[in-house]
Amino acid sequence: MSDGTNKSKIKDTLRVLNEQWAALRPEWRDAASDSIDREAVQPASDAVRVAILAIEQLAEAIARARRDCDAGD
Repeated sequence: MSDGTNKSKIKDTLRVLNEQWAALRPEWRDAASDSIDREAVQPASDAVRVAILAIEQLAEAIARARRDCDAGD
């Protein structure tokens, strides 16, 4: 699976999570939902954003290494 495919899947999963959570929030506003938002949803969103950045940086490093190796041939 390519880096682009992985990144797209992660982004899509985060989008679905956020959409479904946003749809649920108006119906469920109490201490438990606030706790889930604070302890699970927001940290997951933050972690996914960091993972996407890492995938992009790794893809750039791999592309650079490939160019460097090809230039040495």
